[in-house]
Amino acid sequence: MRVRVTYLGVVRYKTGRGEEDYDLADGSSLKDLLLKMAEKHPSLRDIISGLGESPADPTLIVALNGSSIKIAESDNIMLKDGDSVILMTVIGGG
Repeated sequence: MRVRVTYLGVVRYKTGRGEEDYDLADGSSLKDLLLKMAEKHPSLRDIISGLGESPADPTLIVALNGSSIKIAESDNIMLKDGDSVILMTVIGGG
């Protein structure tokens, strides 16, 4: 199956791209996708590599088909062909 990922803000800066497609095996979870992203883009490891062992960066926001997703539940969220995922971090300022 193919999933489109859009990167915004700091995540876009770290990957050097605005979006890309990932080919995944049928039955893959959101966690599988996030781990594949961290493998492809080592610059993302600091915000998504702790999945399963420790919390991911609390500033990471993930949306699946326009709905916000709790990153802690990524293991239980199954993806399907044509899904759209957006990754971004909280923007701060002062």
